[in-house]
Amino acid sequence: MKKMNIFKIALTLVMVFAISGAFAQILTDYDETNATDMYQTTGTTFRLYALPDPIYSPTYVAAANAPLGVNSEWEWNYPIALTGAPATATPAAQNWVEFTVTPIGIHAITVEESNTLTGCGDATPISQTVNIVAAPTATITTGDAVAYCGDQVAQAVSISFVENVPDANAAFGFAVQELVEEIDGADAWIATVSTTDIFVDFTLAAKAKFPADLAGGTPNYTYGFNTSALTVSSNNRTRYTYTLLEASDAGVGSDGIISAISQKSDYIDGLQTYAFTDDNVVFIVNPAPVTGPIYHIGNLTNY
Repeated sequence: MKKMNIFKIALTLVMVFAISGAFAQILTDYDETNATDMYQTTGTTFRLYALPDPIYSPTYVAAANAPLGVNSEWEWNYPIALTGAPATATPAAQNWVEFTVTPIGIHAITVEESNTLTGCGDATPISQTVNIVAAPTATITTGDAVAYCGDQVAQAVSISFVENVPDANAAFGFAVQELVEEIDGADAWIATVSTTDIFVDFTLAAKAKFPADLAGGTPNYTYGFNTSALTVSSNNRTRYTYTLLEASDAGVGSDGIISAISQKSDYIDGLQTYAFTDDNVVFIVNPAPVTGPIYHIGNLTNY
């Protein structure tokens, strides 16, 4: 082999490795490869992108996902339970597929690149495992306690989260509101003592995560917090209500849980919340009755 040919081959390999190194991500956030199983919330739209072969798309820029080689095609193959475009087993001149019907289950999706000019196709398709999971749920599992007599110490409250994801991906954004009210003997409102909308607040930017904040393990996680000390206000029966709310930075407009997986699953459709199952717990502290004097007919009544 001539020295020049060896040099050309070496230069080509350097170019290939350099381009591949620049392809650490596609677009902005598509940066995890098929080496990691994917998790997606059911009912949401998602895309998969295949990295183009640098030989046939030599000027490809990952940040723009363009330009693709004029003769390059990709064939995606996936189960009929999924609805995607391009359709399964249908070569198309785009290196991505978008799924709009996403039932719960474990789905194997493959892609192979081919070239209409050369007639060559990859004999070893790349496979991605996609786990479509149910939307996350959040429930306050602590029961109401409405018959406390007098002031009480802070009470423990437990919240249950269910999401079938690996522990390393378990993270939830939510808040807890504390509402303190004075009520009468028939539970009717007398006055509001205080309202604290972020008594607990795990923002979307800093979710409650396993294991720092959450106990348990996939798919069942728990978070616990303590109420304020339960004190009687102005000698009236006093009601403390703790209610689950969406995270303070969610900005969605309706109360509900958002997980790390559900948030990333909304990348295309836009952020949504998932309704809490049982969203509050109530504690009532009652002033102890003060027994009045005993009355009887006066001894001097008929004196």
